Amino acid sequence: MQIVANKALLLRVRQPNRITTVIPKSKILDSGEVLVKWGLEEAQVLKNLRIKNVPSPITAQYDWPGLHKPFAHQRTTAEFLTLHRRGFCFNEQGTGKTGSVIWAADYLMNIGMIRRVLVLCPLSIMQSAWVNDLFKFAMHRTVTVAHS
Repeated sequence: MQIVANKALLLRVRQPNRITTVIPKSKILDSGEVLVKWGLEEAQVLKNLRIKNVPSPITAQYDWPGLHKPFAHQRTTAEFLTLHRRGFCFNEQGTGKTGSVIWAADYLMNIGMIRRVLVLCPLSIMQSAWVNDLFKFAMHRTVTVAHS
């Protein structure tokens, strides 16, 4: 798989028609390779087709705002979370899970895939882990805490 000009993915697959039937804007080239627009929806479809090593467009299309720049494992986590509609983040304590989730959610909001995020967590870590970190990683977003 090759990324072409940060806009398309060039794939070498055995059954190119399998891709072109589910991604209408993709096309088969004379070489037999498939050219696919590199968007989030297309990347998710390729992932669902069990194409290996599909990169998320977050890697090229996102500015990673905030006070800190992400480590490689945080980028990988955010990439995973954007490609999977349902995903769990079981990274170890202290690895920056909160930042990865905030960046993934911010990216999805920026491209219009989601409008809001609901975080369910113990009240004891709501302020320290989520509210404070939101202002470190995505200070342009707002937050409201609701609890009973």
